[in-house]
Amino acid sequence: MSLLVGVGKKIQRIREKRGITQEQLEEKTGINAKYISAVESGQKNVTIKTLDKIAKGLEIELYEIFLFPYEVQSEKAVRKALDSLLKDADVKTLNLCLDFLEKALS
Repeated sequence: MSLLVGVGKKIQRIREKRGITQEQLEEKTGINAKYISAVESGQKNVTIKTLDKIAKGLEIELYEIFLFPYEVQSEKAVRKALDSLLKDADVKTLNLCLDFLEKALS
């Protein structure tokens, strides 16, 4: 699964779980419903600013959009992916990741 498809599916799942239509999300975010549809289907390369608007419209934290299962073959690949994601992260982001992992593992 590509990153765009994974992000789009996650947004769609959260939106549907909250009982929000694409049109209602448009009202909350100012983002056109057709564009939201294209994002949800993985057809648009969405910006971080737009993802932030969508997250706020869904009343979630931005990072939650990226919490979806990766299809990874090995522990080495998982560690490499984590290293790549965290390589340039600032202290605030690292602390958020640490808090999340501690909660997920407890």
